[in-house]
Amino acid sequence: MTVGELERRLRDQRIVLLPRQDWDVLAGAVEEVERHHTMVAGDLLVIRTAHGLAAVEQPAPNERVVRLLGDAEAVRTFVNDRMALYERMWDGCGCKVDYYA
Repeated sequence: MTVGELERRLRDQRIVLLPRQDWDVLAGAVEEVERHHTMVAGDLLVIRTAHGLAAVEQPAPNERVVRLLGDAEAVRTFVNDRMALYERMWDGCGCKVDYYA
């Protein structure tokens, strides 16, 4: 997959599921804006795309989910909500993240 293909899929679908191998190739070709250590599910990345900012999450060791968020305010809200959920998961709440919605 190329960065252009990822950006087209994000534009059309807003959430794109990738095998880890595809993300490993793309990771060096996109601008990473932020990195947050979740302590539960890898790192939560924020990247810049042609259509705005996007989050990259790791629902499983061999999967990545890229979610188009848009602007800085949407990123702040998303990251704060996700990190709060991960904190509750770390504390044993039994919570689950729906990475695909």
